[in-house]
Amino acid sequence: MMGIWTAFKTLAAALLLVAMILKPVVEAQLQYGYYETLGCRGVENLVRTSVGLSFLTDPTASAAMLRLAFHDCQVGPGGCDGSIMVEGNGREMDAGGNFGVKRLDIINSVKADLERMCPMTVSCADIIAMVGRDAVAFSGGPEIQIPLGRKDADFSSASEADAKLPPSTSSVDTILSVFAPFGMSLAESVASLGAHTLGGGHCKNIQDRLRFNSPTAPTSLLYRTQLRAACVVNVFDIAILNNDASQFTFDNQYFKDIQNGRGLFTVDNLLSTDPRTAPIVSLYATNEAALFAAFQSAYVTLTSRAMTGTQGSVRSTCHL
Repeated sequence: MMGIWTAFKTLAAALLLVAMILKPVVEAQLQYGYYETLGCRGVENLVRTSVGLSFLTDPTASAAMLRLAFHDCQVGPGGCDGSIMVEGNGREMDAGGNFGVKRLDIINSVKADLERMCPMTVSCADIIAMVGRDAVAFSGGPEIQIPLGRKDADFSSASEADAKLPPSTSSVDTILSVFAPFGMSLAESVASLGAHTLGGGHCKNIQDRLRFNSPTAPTSLLYRTQLRAACVVNVFDIAILNNDASQFTFDNQYFKDIQNGRGLFTVDNLLSTDPRTAPIVSLYATNEAALFAAFQSAYVTLTSRAMTGTQGSVRSTCHL
């Protein structure tokens, strides 16, 4: 028996040693300065320059690009894999959860610029992650450094996107379960919802909250009245409502608003009352630096689940 136990301990120690050796290798596949090691210099500067004009000429582009990054990373076993860009029936963009996702032309334009500079080198997945990061900084949010080296997927499924993207009626539990597989802490998960500080939502996604007897109606009566008025005079499918009072600026206004019962979506309203998340909402509402630090960490965590190395490929165009 002692011989078996000794052999088991030896095997366990060997497996642990292998894991310790392999772990840095796996992590190193996503690395800072990745494209410089491939002889393709200036990738990140080119991306910032390429998207800068789009952000200046279209005030809604920053929100669109940040949402695109989240939706790409939340779907598929490949994580951040550029699959949201693939065109065709039954692809991710056909999913109901991607209703309103726009400005994919920005990613395609950046990809074309990078193909001229370094053909078949920079993945669509990396471009989406970089542009989402730059959207935050351009809008007044924190500068985020992310490792690169993601590969593109050769699959894209609308049904999988609908299964993975949380609906607008999600509870706090649902949202936390979305971010848990990424290894996010509670503080990071709440900070991730701070992305709602940019852009807006559609009336069709809050219809359940506009009923007079709705248990999820905004707690602010004035805000509820404003939403009803805005949605009555507009067409549900196209009417857009601000997520917070500073929709073009990445700041902590979203958390101030939801504390005052002005949350646009169901989960926005619930975050400020759930005993697990309410203290974090209060912190971010009063301490923007704490929000920025948590969001930086959360974005790196979110975008680090990706295919690397020999997994996936680098597509020559993002929409095919």
